[in-house]
Amino acid sequence: MIQNRYIAFAVGLLLLLLVAVMAVLPRLGVQAAANGAYVERVFNQNRVTQVQIEMSEGDLAEMLDNPTAEEMFNASVTVDGVRVSDVGVRTKGNSSLSSVARMEDSERYSFKIDFDYYSDQSLYGLRKLNLNNNFSDATQMREYLSYRVMEEMGVATPAYSYMYVTINGQEWGLYLGVEAIEEPFLARSFADGTGDLYKPEGTGSDLKWISDEYDDYTGMVLKTNRNDPDEAALLGMLEAINTGGDLASYLDVDEMLRYFAVNTALVNLDSYQGTMKHNYYLYEQDGVFSILPWDYNMSFGGFGIGMGGMGGGMDRREGAAGLDAADAAPPQSDAAEQQAPDTSVNGEDGQSPPAGADSVVAPGQERSDGDGGVSRGAGRAFGMGGADMDFDRGGMGGAGMSGDLMNEASINFSITQPVSGTTLEERPLLNALLEVDEYRAAYEDDLAYVANELFSEAYMEPLISQLSALILPYVEQDPTKFYTTDEFLEGASGDSSLIAFMTARAESIRQQLSGELVVEAASGGMGGAFGGAGGAPPEGMMPPEGMELPEGMAPPEGMAPGGADASEDAAPPQAGGQGAARGVTEGGMDARGEWRGGMQPPGMAGGTSTTASQGERQAFIVASSTGFLALAGAIVFVLRFRRRGR
Repeated sequence: MIQNRYIAFAVGLLLLLLVAVMAVLPRLGVQAAANGAYVERVFNQNRVTQVQIEMSEGDLAEMLDNPTAEEMFNASVTVDGVRVSDVGVRTKGNSSLSSVARMEDSERYSFKIDFDYYSDQSLYGLRKLNLNNNFSDATQMREYLSYRVMEEMGVATPAYSYMYVTINGQEWGLYLGVEAIEEPFLARSFADGTGDLYKPEGTGSDLKWISDEYDDYTGMVLKTNRNDPDEAALLGMLEAINTGGDLASYLDVDEMLRYFAVNTALVNLDSYQGTMKHNYYLYEQDGVFSILPWDYNMSFGGFGIGMGGMGGGMDRREGAAGLDAADAAPPQSDAAEQQAPDTSVNGEDGQSPPAGADSVVAPGQERSDGDGGVSRGAGRAFGMGGADMDFDRGGMGGAGMSGDLMNEASINFSITQPVSGTTLEERPLLNALLEVDEYRAAYEDDLAYVANELFSEAYMEPLISQLSALILPYVEQDPTKFYTTDEFLEGASGDSSLIAFMTARAESIRQQLSGELVVEAASGGMGGAFGGAGGAPPEGMMPPEGMELPEGMAPPEGMAPGGADASEDAAPPQAGGQGAARGVTEGGMDARGEWRGGMQPPGMAGGTSTTASQGERQAFIVASSTGFLALAGAIVFVLRFRRRGR
């Protein structure tokens, strides 16, 4: 009897072990995300990561023939040598997607890679990866540098790094890889990443009061906890910012002031501060909201202020990515690789440029003599300019959405009324913060820190020099780039460069803070930002499906409006009392570089790895198999023991 009890006890332990293994191992991906393992392994900022996408030629053709459908297709994706199968891939974007779709010979779309679309898997804990095409950015550094400044100011920021993309062996070019803002990002960025995440886009995204009905805010798109959102928290926050309530009870005030200080310094107007009132996230945890940065390819004044900043368009290039599958170039062999010059960043070794950097071109393209791209000559501008434009020099043209980096309106963008094409009253979150004297003073302190430290030549010049050295071989190699290599180099250094812009912008901020320079707000309708008269959109320009037209912007003749925004006429409930003290949060880094507990700084250290979520699955399979074998062995042992006992 005693022996039978020991045997039964042993079998019970094995069963418990098996259950534990099956329950715990599938969660390793979430634990890896919480530890930020994928940040170091996928987003290595000291090198350009290779990303190979493989999918059926039929699916590729269908995706490229119908890009605005944003349909998901099955693919295998290899990131820096680690392959993941059954992955979802689709095109992505708003104006950039529709603009590239209208081009005659470019298929350089941005892409979303969804590792867990078909099955529960990840890449080191990363579940979604965005590949951004650097549309309208000749420097290819605006978004990278914007996220860098946000990080330096302690704002929770998605992981990001440069990646060189091929599809079915054909070069698609240099992209910026950006982590999706979702559960893994929240898990690594906040002490408790289980709150409600919103991506505002459409009705209610200006955060004006509509009603006390949660469902009326259709543009507040919930990304987490979809079945059980904290409706009272959102409505309470909206009421507070619209009626003078206690802001510190609903907002991470310090974090939001730092976000708006950076966004204002960067003159990033394709955002809450512009006409489109989008490209940001709100994260609610325990009733308190933080604001998160998103989509910065039009920072540094790229969206335009009052002077056709979104005018112009693009010259399409021969040899653009995504030609007929029959013309696809085969992958380069290892023997064809060439050693690059030393392009190390932060003291670590760089990475060789793409294989055959001096010889490989996309199908049908002729290598130019030094400018890194071949212009088709006089091409119709299918961008957002509204008028036909001829470009003889290639690239997106000087009047494109990227605009002139040294545009005076951008350099002197107002810091006291930091909105464009709208008014502060139409942006109640920012307005409520700046109406409190103490909060405005803190916002101005943050602006001064950005201007004096982060926009200084001492900080930015080495960083931009290292970045441009790192990506230059890939820019030269890139057969699908929107701009020439010469235009890239002009943006990296010189009188019309990013550094020149930041130097001038920093001086303008200092003068505005001292009162030496007074700037009127750019708040009159669209202010010609789209290059059209009277705030009308360019001829033939249609907003993406389901997206509202910007405020003050009339639809083209014959086009029905997309529906009125109920927030324009609705009155908020009455409440009293403005927040008294500046909110001091548990997490984040203040503008002086001091980290507080709670929110962890994103880990951006370099490094490589040879394992990924496939390893997690293999470990799960091995452990499960071992458990089953042990259980089977125990059962056989019991049966044999009983037979002998008889």
